[in-house]
Amino acid sequence: MLYLITPDGIVSTLDAQLGEVLVDAQRGRPIIDQAWEADTAGVSPETVLTVALRKGIDAEVGLMVHGGFVDQVLESERLRAAERNHQRVAAQLESVAVTPQDEYRDWYRRQRAITEEARQSAVERMRKAEETAQELLDAPVDGRLARAWERAGGLLPTG
Repeated sequence: MLYLITPDGIVSTLDAQLGEVLVDAQRGRPIIDQAWEADTAGVSPETVLTVALRKGIDAEVGLMVHGGFVDQVLESERLRAAERNHQRVAAQLESVAVTPQDEYRDWYRRQRAITEEARQSAVERMRKAEETAQELLDAPVDGRLARAWERAGGLLPTG
């Protein structure tokens, strides 16, 4: 997945390999002439631009960036949303749980331990995802990409 952001703030996606698009561009097919589609996933233009200014490619009409970089920034929020959903479901299940009979208490204890281990693992994944996203966002803006963005008519974000 590739993202293209243009100075008007429109984010488009292309389901293609980066190498294929770049080879096509070298053979004379402009990047903008690829089969770009409006982004229906709802990735914010601010996120795409922030990432593209650090890891993107000059597409003449804007900046193109590989979806893997955008995913790195979005992953921690996806994991937090999954954790919130899990907590909501766990609370609902807990509210209707019956007290286990004596012969099942050990099984319930083991299940709770497994659940806690999974929760700790999810917290660690969220921490790592946040670190990865922050490293990408803290990287300096690539001057070459900033100039390409301005040349295409875009304004650099402030702050």
